[in-house]
Amino acid sequence: MSDKIEDNSSFEEFRNNIKGGKAIKQIASLLAPFSKTAKNVLGALENFEDLEKQFKEISKSPDSFNKYFSELGWIAHESINHNLMLECIQLAESGSLNTAEEKLADYYTSEEMSWLVSSVYGVPEFRKRNELINAAYEDTKAKKFYSAIPLLLMIIDGTVNDISKSKGFFAENTDLTAWDSIAAHSTGLSKLRDILNVTRKGTTTDEIFFPYRNGILHGRDISYGNKYVAAKSWLTLFAINDWAKALKRNKENPPKENKKQNLKESLIELKNSTIKYQERQLKFKEMDNYMNCWKERKPIIGEDFPSKGALGDYKDFTPEKDAINFLINWQNNNYGAIAKQISFFTKEVNFGKEAGRVRKIFENKKLKDFEIVSIDHKAPAITEIVVIITILFNEKEYVEEILLRMIYENEQNENLVFGQSGGIWKIIDSFFFAKIEYLGY
Repeated sequence: MSDKIEDNSSFEEFRNNIKGGKAIKQIASLLAPFSKTAKNVLGALENFEDLEKQFKEISKSPDSFNKYFSELGWIAHESINHNLMLECIQLAESGSLNTAEEKLADYYTSEEMSWLVSSVYGVPEFRKRNELINAAYEDTKAKKFYSAIPLLLMIIDGTVNDISKSKGFFAENTDLTAWDSIAAHSTGLSKLRDILNVTRKGTTTDEIFFPYRNGILHGRDISYGNKYVAAKSWLTLFAINDWAKALKRNKENPPKENKKQNLKESLIELKNSTIKYQERQLKFKEMDNYMNCWKERKPIIGEDFPSKGALGDYKDFTPEKDAINFLINWQNNNYGAIAKQISFFTKEVNFGKEAGRVRKIFENKKLKDFEIVSIDHKAPAITEIVVIITILFNEKEYVEEILLRMIYENEQNENLVFGQSGGIWKIIDSFFFAKIEYLGY
């Protein structure tokens, strides 16, 4: 693995495309007065210099960030707020390192990171700990750092243990690297683990600013409850989330050998990479806009929408509409449709097999009536809906309260923010299904 993140395969591939694009642009400039094709190529590369400048900034910023902040317990990771990272680098370069740390600590202990909190539901090893994660997040927002930090350290260690199927995050021989990753580069999580896992001898009341696992969980570092320790714990958790996703991505799409391309192939590759980059930037910009405008939504049932009704009574792209759709599918025994309303956090799903699993859970449990009683928006992409249902099973009626925990996703299983169109609020398969499956036992 390279000593620099900017030499990661994806950055290197794009860099080679840019080199090829430069050569193509030089040739097109010479031929443009005589060739319509060359003129079109030149037009397609009109904003090439801006793209190259942006790429240099993006590819170099993780290394720069780690240079200034990794020793302080902050590392670059894929889902880091890029504007915040650039601002902190600029502050560090101007000698205002303390101000930069203050900004990082404020960000990673505020509601601004709610999007990052909801993103960890995409990793099964985190998802099984969502109650603990939610508790740590609520305590963090309430500035109850003394209770949030031990929870986060336990979540971090246990999750890595499940992912590695070997040892936890703080074990010396746990491999925290991954091919073509920012968080899991050798200068990232591995280095952070070594800093946080130092031996803490003796009890001290001196305030600490690192989430030292041994000192905190063994009761030696008593004065740990501040925003810096909490923020660095959250950043570590999010970096682990990015590492887990990199491992999964590499498993599904193994690294390919780089091959030399001719000018035509380089142009096609550059064009495709440019389009993907621009689409990604537009997506992030749109998401940032919705995130900045998002406020905790508290709809009034009976005024904003009925507690039960037809689909046309509910606004599109809202959790309540998709919850009602699920309940109607249940009434109609439409198990295939229900299977498609479940969030699987993976692209490859056998919906025929899942429909069979859903049938096994729901068949012979006739949904006679339902009523939404509350909606709680936990985050821009996470909502919890409480529904009272009446079920006929084995000739006996059951009235149950169920909790539908829902996450907003697009067709590619990528999280969206409430307010964006084109998504579906999917059910996070959890205890609700088990409750229905074992009804009457």
